[in-house]
Amino acid sequence: MLKNGYKLIVIKDGHFDLKQFNITPLHILFFASLIVILTSSLFVVFSDEFVDWVGSREIQKHRNNNEKLIDQINENQQRLESLVNELDKIKEEDNNLRKLVKLPIIHEDVRKVGVGGASNKDQSENLEYLLPNDLVDLKQINKQINFVNRLVNLETLSFSEISKKVELDLDKIKAFPAIHPIPLENKKLSSTFGHRRDPFSREYKFHDGHDFSARTGTPVYATAAGRVKTSKYYGTFGNYIEVDHGNGYVSIYGHLSRRKVNRGEKVVRGQKIGTVGNTGRSTAPHLHYEVQYNKKSQDPSQFYFDTFVQ
Repeated sequence: MLKNGYKLIVIKDGHFDLKQFNITPLHILFFASLIVILTSSLFVVFSDEFVDWVGSREIQKHRNNNEKLIDQINENQQRLESLVNELDKIKEEDNNLRKLVKLPIIHEDVRKVGVGGASNKDQSENLEYLLPNDLVDLKQINKQINFVNRLVNLETLSFSEISKKVELDLDKIKAFPAIHPIPLENKKLSSTFGHRRDPFSREYKFHDGHDFSARTGTPVYATAAGRVKTSKYYGTFGNYIEVDHGNGYVSIYGHLSRRKVNRGEKVVRGQKIGTVGNTGRSTAPHLHYEVQYNKKSQDPSQFYFDTFVQ
């Protein structure tokens, strides 16, 4: 029977026509092999070993992607820390400018909290399970981003307040001593304000200003806008310049090698008015610099803002 095969007759219900199909042993062998192959394939697909193999490949794929994600998060965190450092520098400049324009310094407690800015809803706790280790704290990173955002808003508000103050008091600010009298890269503070041993008599005397050691010829700048009150050779001060800034402020420059301005001349902050020298009662090239308010000497340290508001 297997050798000769089979004949399959199909009769349609209600009709006399019929169809017949010849089934050879080769057909039977083909269909039997197909059933065996399909059954074996289903067994393999649904076996624990196969599932584990496929699952482990997917897990490893996600693990590799998560490691790349962690590298990206760490890189962004470093950039965030760099931004925080830049904000610290901006904070120092902000404090500097607020002192210059006579505005109160923003309290550190206010800076720690920050001002304004809507914080994003923290979804980090729902995402941390995706990370393969505990080295990344998404919640903390989100808090830091919100903090930086609030600091930026705070500095924006502060800058706006400073700008308004400058517009109102621009002339007064221009006439307020606010910079070092010689370039920062050339200066060396050799004597401070207060009592010191006199280099000639060796007795303790009060020193009314700051002495900056520098090479002869180093530029000397007016520290604020004003009018030259005195420009002459003046006893122990040698070549001497005195600038009246109004509002009770006067700046003094002594031991100059050259004077570049004359009495009665108007000057602006940052203008070169002379050069460092060794004239008068001096042991080495240096600049003697004083700030007076209502004819009383002030500690020049209070007047170094290093800003050229002209």
